[in-house]
Amino acid sequence: MEPTVRLALLCDYALRSQDGKLSAIGIFSSVGMAEIPGPSPPFFVVISVGLDRGTHPVSLGIVDPLGQQVLPEQPAFDVEVEAPGMDTELLFQFNGLPLPRPGIYQIQLFVEGRLVHSMPLSVQGASGQMPGRA
Repeated sequence: MEPTVRLALLCDYALRSQDGKLSAIGIFSSVGMAEIPGPSPPFFVVISVGLDRGTHPVSLGIVDPLGQQVLPEQPAFDVEVEAPGMDTELLFQFNGLPLPRPGIYQIQLFVEGRLVHSMPLSVQGASGQMPGRA
């Protein structure tokens, strides 16, 4: 079975309750920055993915509008799946992610070294303008 992304979002805050329910607050797709380059405000990346039974190495990458990796070290870990196709929810928290330029960033999920999903994040300067727009 190929990895199947069922949900992918960016939000201000996310948590998993004691009974396993996922909550996400403040869903967004763009962020305004007072100064670029600069650190991002705190945010979460939430991804729900269906995987085959077994252990799967998972990592997250973020590339800037020029295709350069933003994360000095990509978050990486093994995910253990007991039932095939069972949803596995991944939560990543970022605080002060360095954003070197305005434009469209790509948040990328890798499973077993393969890119399985990419999600855009629009980063705008204080003027709200993107590069090349008047």
